[in-house]
Amino acid sequence: YSTSDWPMRVREAAGGAGVDIIYDIVGGSVTAASLQALAPGGELVFAALGRYAIGAAELEAMITRNQSLRGFALLPLLSADGLRAGLSDLFHLAASGQLAVTQGGRYPLDQAAEAHRSLEERRSTGKVVLIP
Repeated sequence: YSTSDWPMRVREAAGGAGVDIIYDIVGGSVTAASLQALAPGGELVFAALGRYAIGAAELEAMITRNQSLRGFALLPLLSADGLRAGLSDLFHLAASGQLAVTQGGRYPLDQAAEAHRSLEERRSTGKVVLIP
């Protein structure tokens, strides 16, 4: 979604009608743009606790296209035992060196503005670390 024409490209890739499901983990202006790529009868799934830019006009348009909205959160579906087991496995993988965190950059604290720019401009991959 880093280019303004991505909804059109998605529609083209889907044969012109759009896609049946969009899984929105971003929110904001991406949500409104996602609706342009959603096929008639499609479903927009919200999976982030962000701000969604859907107003009355967008909702009315969704109704005329038989589109639907759905919310999804994974955490409530996990049992306490399942969550403990999953985290235990994750910590063991990290401790054994089998799991590595990709760092998108390390910046001294006085370069925090540059670190933030790298995130905003999507120049980083992985975690950006500020060093005090």
